[in-house]
Amino acid sequence: MKRKSVGKKQTKRSRAKRRIVVLGAALSGPAAAARARETDARADIVLIGRAKAVSYSVGGLPYRLSGEVDGIGGLEPEKAKFFRDVYRIDVRTGATVTAIDPDAKRVITDAGKFRYDALIYALGARSVWPEVDGLRDSTNVSTLRDLADLKKIERSLDKGTGRVVILGGGFYGVEAADCLSRAGRLVTLIERGDRLLPDFSGAAAYRAEYALRAAGVDVRLGADLVSVRKKGKRIQGVELSSGSKIATELVLVTAGVAPRTELLKAAGGKLHPNGAAKIDARCQTTLPDVYATSIAVAHKHAVTGKATWTGQAADADKSAQVAGENAAGGDVRLGPTLGTAIVRAGVLTLARTGHLDPDAQVTTVSGRSKDPFFPSHGPLTVSLYSNDAGRLVGAEVVGTDGVDKRVDVLATAILGKLKVAQLADLDLAYSPPFGTVRDVVNAAARVASRGNEPIRPWTAQQLEVPPDGVLVVDVRSAADRSEGFTASHHIQQKVLLMPLAKVGDRIKDLRGHKHVVFVCDSGREAYLAARLALSARIKNPGYLAGGLRLFGPELHR
Repeated sequence: MKRKSVGKKQTKRSRAKRRIVVLGAALSGPAAAARARETDARADIVLIGRAKAVSYSVGGLPYRLSGEVDGIGGLEPEKAKFFRDVYRIDVRTGATVTAIDPDAKRVITDAGKFRYDALIYALGARSVWPEVDGLRDSTNVSTLRDLADLKKIERSLDKGTGRVVILGGGFYGVEAADCLSRAGRLVTLIERGDRLLPDFSGAAAYRAEYALRAAGVDVRLGADLVSVRKKGKRIQGVELSSGSKIATELVLVTAGVAPRTELLKAAGGKLHPNGAAKIDARCQTTLPDVYATSIAVAHKHAVTGKATWTGQAADADKSAQVAGENAAGGDVRLGPTLGTAIVRAGVLTLARTGHLDPDAQVTTVSGRSKDPFFPSHGPLTVSLYSNDAGRLVGAEVVGTDGVDKRVDVLATAILGKLKVAQLADLDLAYSPPFGTVRDVVNAAARVASRGNEPIRPWTAQQLEVPPDGVLVVDVRSAADRSEGFTASHHIQQKVLLMPLAKVGDRIKDLRGHKHVVFVCDSGREAYLAARLALSARIKNPGYLAGGLRLFGPELHR
């Protein structure tokens, strides 16, 4: 968030109080209202919310279902009374906005009309529902977007609900499936696409699916909901396009969200094709004195420069700070976004940041979150996306521990416009309980900075059914193979066993093949084997980037 210097003319204020109206009281609205008060102590500020709750954590809702959050109260850090007493904000809950009149500068609600000098639009997003007869009007169907939803779901679970169907395999669906499975519910996750988590790479989505299945979640991909079976107003089962019929006691709709910008559009405000509000760097819409924030707006992407809708709470909060200050007479600018996101799926945590450009050079390396002799160490896989100039433009991290730390480092590196060669030399903290001497971020960057060497990295998907002429060689020792993943379970052809120490002695066994691909648990030994093969003039040596760990979730060992 950048501030511009304010000249003398801009510091002169009318003695009349500025009236600021804020629409939306979930998260961004209260944050913007509080920032407006901090900027203008004299302003008359009104916060209007449809629900009774004020300033609650939407992102925390699933974790109440898993039992990790103790009580709904913890999800409401600041209640309406706090904003009234501390910030002197006029909070109006239970009020629905019906129209905005930009010419008269007023908001029309079912609780009356409110004049404004500046308006902050923070109505967030609405849930996307499948168009299936009988779904919406069922009493045991809910979204998971507010505290009222949470209370409804908890009442159902308290009555003994054991079977839950979740519709949608994006962030919200994966979070809900993960949390409910931890609570011991029988969960079926239905996704109409051919993969989970569309904002992640195919490899990461594959691992998330595998991890959820290992946690007991029944994942159904490429499946459309076509009908529901009801008794009275309750759904007792659902039918899929595949013909499968699934019994259930509760249905959660997590099929995604869309910006709730209908009122803004009706007032003449311009939107992007995806429905997100168009704003400038000051978070001002195309309507005079109307600012917009929350996940109703699109942000400029730091890598592509394009307007991007992320749906991330962190982006919503940043825009709330800018909108609130500017609505109160300030002059600050919104910085670009990277769409950084993190989600948990069973034993795995997955995170991404920046632009996962399919045309970029992708380098994948596996390592450990801590020194292997430390009992709580976990596996980590880092994928770096770099452009032709060697600059880092995107990254993905998957593992059981330390994912958040690495993705935050990589997000900072992208904003700092670092090249992978610089990232390789980044001085990261080391002590056995916290990391390794050569962090996996440094290691991945070192490999990426080698440029276009004639050693090809292969993905897990490419090796599941290798093309003709490919020899797959497992270079792990017998002991490592007994403790690690069994390559033959995932690769649909015979795998040659050749420990790394024997590669130099058995070069002749590698000749005569179109491609030779070495595999190991992490990818490190396989890469070394590929270099040995290259030095012995083996044609087209390669390695499984990221190692056999890419084939599924890993437990600590």
